[in-house]
Amino acid sequence: MYQHDPAKIAICWSFLHGNCSNAAETCNLSHDPTPERTPLCVHFANNGRCTRENCPFPHVRVGQRHGVCRDFAVLGYCAKGLDCEMQHVRECPDFAERGTCSTKGCKLPHVIRANRNRKPPVPTSSLAPDITADTSSTVIPGSDASSDNVSSSQYVPVKDARLGDEYISLMFNESEEESDDDDNEDDDEEEDSGEEEGSSPNDGVDT
Repeated sequence: MYQHDPAKIAICWSFLHGNCSNAAETCNLSHDPTPERTPLCVHFANNGRCTRENCPFPHVRVGQRHGVCRDFAVLGYCAKGLDCEMQHVRECPDFAERGTCSTKGCKLPHVIRANRNRKPPVPTSSLAPDITADTSSTVIPGSDASSDNVSSSQYVPVKDARLGDEYISLMFNESEEESDDDDNEDDDEEEDSGEEEGSSPNDGVDT
């Protein structure tokens, strides 16, 4: 017949809370709160603020520890005691590590901690075009590439565009051919007017 090692029996949680109806000799669990089977007093760890008289939880200061000790949580006993690098707490180690528990009917508390490592969000590809690409350009309104008298179209990259680039000039230059035609028309008009002034009403009338 298998005999339990009395030194490795888990602590009686009812005893720790002061409501176990059994004596230490008749209880199936241990009434001996050692660091190997009993979690440390959280109130004492908080700057020694434990006001409970005859507190059964060990009052020991230890360094910061990460993770949940599986032996302590599942078996209720860890042989390392105060030398264990993990926390001695009554908490589901699987849920503490992965955030999920596959044990059906798990009786250990599933504690949600804010500092639990979370997977980084998966970046989503954006379908929106990049409007700041170097290949993008804008044409100044009012420009005409086919005209020799007007400056050719200018392509300004969007990132280099500044206020005033959309200015449309109202000034225009008259070509030499157009100016010569206008001068010839003015001369013809002056000659016609001169002939009219030099003629008299009696011209062409026989006397």
